[in-house]
Amino acid sequence: MNQTDFIKKLEGAIEAEWTANDFYKRLKEETPNPLFKDFIQHAEEDEEKHYHSFQKLYYQLTGRYYEHPMKRMEFESFEDGVVEALKDELEAYELYRNMLLHMPVQYAYEPLFIAMTDEMEHATRFSTIYGRLR
Repeated sequence: MNQTDFIKKLEGAIEAEWTANDFYKRLKEETPNPLFKDFIQHAEEDEEKHYHSFQKLYYQLTGRYYEHPMKRMEFESFEDGVVEALKDELEAYELYRNMLLHMPVQYAYEPLFIAMTDEMEHATRFSTIYGRLR
């Protein structure tokens, strides 16, 4: 993966983190369960941190911040939202792992590693919620 490809993937990651943060803000309002709210709030806060760290990395690589479209994930029910969140977290983990293996600069390591491990944690949290819904 060359630096141009890496930057394209980073743009996608920035968009995904912004979208996930917005999604989790809305998803946590759909459950009265305090444990579920706490798990989702944790993921929401992490996604905001990832967004900012990826924007910083983008700036370091390009000299500007990435201006991205504001996407909104919709969901039919709380359970559907949890399933979508679980799938998205697992996909993000794979993306960040692959980006980590092909990072063009050493300073990309920390934000990618943190996001990758956080996504695994989020997947565990959403899997727990899903299991409790069944």
